[in-house]
Amino acid sequence: MSRLLSEQSVRRRSASLSIGVLLVLVLGQTTAVAADVTALFQQARTIAFQLSRDAAIMESYTRSNVSWHSHSVQISRIKEHINSAGSVLSQMQAARADAKPWHQDAIDAITPMLKQLAANTESIINHLNETPNRLRNPTYVEYLRSNAQSASQLSNAVRNVVDFDATRTRMEELEAKLGR
Repeated sequence: MSRLLSEQSVRRRSASLSIGVLLVLVLGQTTAVAADVTALFQQARTIAFQLSRDAAIMESYTRSNVSWHSHSVQISRIKEHINSAGSVLSQMQAARADAKPWHQDAIDAITPMLKQLAANTESIINHLNETPNRLRNPTYVEYLRSNAQSASQLSNAVRNVVDFDATRTRMEELEAKLGR
């Protein structure tokens, strides 16, 4: 009985994942938010790191004998990170027009990455809902591997933007000191 309640809970969470990411993206685009894009990227870096770590942990479950409940708990964490990242991304998109060109390019690059992660996470949730006892299914294992890889790529991309931004800012400060 408790397993059924947990599976129903996973189903509800699955529906809220898709709706949450889409609403956050749509609402963020219509809201004129004067946000500091650099700070948003720093916030996104933290979230993307957590997402990457949790996706790697979940992928490691394929090499151990953990219960479907552990998978469910971990995918819930991942879903929360994706929703948080979607919220930050929507703020970036709202501020995109006033952002620096490299920020605009980065926003454009990470948007499809996050959408892919959300879609793949949805597939993982659906698998857990439909077949919670088939945790070694090759398709499911591939979903987990792909999620871990995609989360790592997103984390690296956001980290690179933050590093580039810091370097670029420092260069501009030095140029100002030189009077250029």
